[in-house]
Amino acid sequence: MIGIVGGGLAAAKVVEGYREAGGTDRITIWSQDPHGPYHRPPLSKRLLRGEAEPPDALVHPAEWYPEQDVELRTGVQLASLDEVGAETVVIATGARPRLLDGTLELRTLDDSLELRRRAEDAKTAVVIGGGFIGCEVTASLTQLGVQVTQVVREPLVFALLQAPPMSEALHARFREHGVDLRLGATEIPEGSDLRVAGIGVQPNVELAQAAGLEVRNGVVVNERFETSKPGVYAIGDVAEFFDPVFGRHRRIEHWSNAAYHGTTLGKILAGEDARYDVVSAFFSEQFGRMFRSFGDPLGHDETTLEGDFADERAVFRFLRAGRTIGAVTTGLDEDDENALKEEIRAGAATTA
Repeated sequence: MIGIVGGGLAAAKVVEGYREAGGTDRITIWSQDPHGPYHRPPLSKRLLRGEAEPPDALVHPAEWYPEQDVELRTGVQLASLDEVGAETVVIATGARPRLLDGTLELRTLDDSLELRRRAEDAKTAVVIGGGFIGCEVTASLTQLGVQVTQVVREPLVFALLQAPPMSEALHARFREHGVDLRLGATEIPEGSDLRVAGIGVQPNVELAQAAGLEVRNGVVVNERFETSKPGVYAIGDVAEFFDPVFGRHRRIEHWSNAAYHGTTLGKILAGEDARYDVVSAFFSEQFGRMFRSFGDPLGHDETTLEGDFADERAVFRFLRAGRTIGAVTTGLDEDDENALKEEIRAGAATTA
């Protein structure tokens, strides 16, 4: 039997990859969440804005799991990995938001529904944080007619992406939509109807630590998602995995990474010679404008800008020794994105 601890996207993708590759073992999923696996990107966008409902966010309908010979146990919190009782254990416990007293957080489907409910009667909101959740919640609440003050400790939104031209274009876009954007600020205004914090997450590594697995920034695994204990794997937000493209361990907290991890591990468990080997990518959307990030800017010594993030198309490249190792983009088509990913793969290999 395969036991998957954690009921998010990565868990569902393990099942998909395993069954599609011919795996026949019975699978059990243990999930703290009361819902089946769902996609998180809609929680801060379409679901929050009322443009989608909970069933739209589900990875699969409830009946899909028994059809795949999967026992899905929701609303269950395990005290130890020993409770799994499976020959193969997959840790997909994800991450949890860092909390700030007196604020709402947005991590789960129920969090999104609660915030949507409260936004119906709210006229003003304060959003703390300038990353993915902070910016997407700010945009969605503004589109719902709420006057938002966004407090960002850093001088730029999305400061971690290290792409000032993109950040500065977003500053202008937010202010054009009436957001009171306060950069480089730490003081949180009083008196708003809503207070929402998007100040990052921390990986749920407690079960892994208790089991004696190697844990650093996350549960340490190789490119085949194997932990320090045979038969135990870790994927998704909780995994500090080896990325052969960049030759180092990384931990990534995005939808595309969880999906790729899960599908690839499913194939591995079914006997295929698969492993992590992809140029990482993720996306965000605010006020109808999508941007995407590819690769990894760590160690870059130069940047270049093609186009303008205030217009329809732009590419901000991170270079090391003259070769592209990462990029932030908007407006590229699929062919251009694929070509850029190959450019990054070649650049990372050359400068490693």
